[in-house]
Amino acid sequence: MDRACEAMTHCYRRVCSAVDHTSGIETIKHKYKAVLRGSANLCLPDEDRKVWLSMKLVALALLGNFLYLQPQSPDSELAAKLRAKDELLLNAVHRGDRSAWANATTPDFMYIEDGDILRREALLNELEEDGAAPLIIRTYDMHRQGDTAVVVHLDDVPERPGRVTKNSHLLFTEVWQQIGTDWKLRLIDIDRLRVDPPAITLPPADLDQLVGTYQAGTAVYVIRREGNRLLGGRGGAKEEELKPEVRDVWFVSGQARYRKIFQRDASGQIMGFVNRDESSDVSWTKVIPGQH
Repeated sequence: MDRACEAMTHCYRRVCSAVDHTSGIETIKHKYKAVLRGSANLCLPDEDRKVWLSMKLVALALLGNFLYLQPQSPDSELAAKLRAKDELLLNAVHRGDRSAWANATTPDFMYIEDGDILRREALLNELEEDGAAPLIIRTYDMHRQGDTAVVVHLDDVPERPGRVTKNSHLLFTEVWQQIGTDWKLRLIDIDRLRVDPPAITLPPADLDQLVGTYQAGTAVYVIRREGNRLLGGRGGAKEEELKPEVRDVWFVSGQARYRKIFQRDASGQIMGFVNRDESSDVSWTKVIPGQH
């Protein structure tokens, strides 16, 4: 297991370099970083966890090779074939077509969405017709090495009754394998792309309440106001502009997974903030009030 994690770390670094040189999608980097951070905590039996790590390792290694180290000549015929299979599967999800998914996948198929993992049988049992329109494939990138192909496609979520889906996109990473004369899907990993929320406008008095110096352990974070903007940063580091989602919840553009949640005492005075990275929090305490 340790060797697998070490190898995955190495592959992740290669993938990050590849992404920086190609699509620049920050979510891909976050996704694979999350794999390293959370693999040990998966609610899976040891054997399933080993299989999952092995398959993720294969995907990472292939992505690193394909996108950066070993440029491959395009295989447009196979790409078109796999895209047609993916479009069929995207339609089959909303039709509850279990036979389509059973025919397109391997017996050890794994379906991963935002960290939740389903084996093929469990996924098939969950499929039911819902009448919704399928996802729309916006970009499709396929790279092949021998009998294995890695596909990354970005999909738009269409408008659906009662739901606002503007700027809603899903990123798919897939591993396909040639078995005999056909290609079967072994792994799908789906991640929802995060986008910045709309920022609101607050009066200067509300901004001034947040100005000051905050501390977490030995680390120091300073927030100051510049006109109608709040700027924050650790000592000596580049400042970042903080934007309010609501009065006490702030974010930085391009970091949609992170929030600074300010905390108040019973009298309404700012006591500190929590720096939240989705499932983990770091608490900062206000130690020096700001100068307005």
